[in-house]
Amino acid sequence: MNRQSTPVSEDEIQAYVDGVIAEHRREEIDRLLETDDALAGRVSDYFSLNSMLHDRYDRVLQEPLPQRLV
Repeated sequence: MNRQSTPVSEDEIQAYVDGVIAEHRREEIDRLLETDDALAGRVSDYFSLNSMLHDRYDRVLQEPLPQRLV
């Protein structure tokens, strides 16, 4: 049986990459990624960007708050 899938929104792509999307929707997107090269490319780009931002800025999150802001 063919299942009609709902188009994936920009918000859903971001939620998927952040791991906060509903389980049933994640499973639908997982299936779409197997056949939709454009979607797979966009999701891959978001994962890469997410990783780059963490590599670059996570250390800042560990820095103490400057005294002038306390």
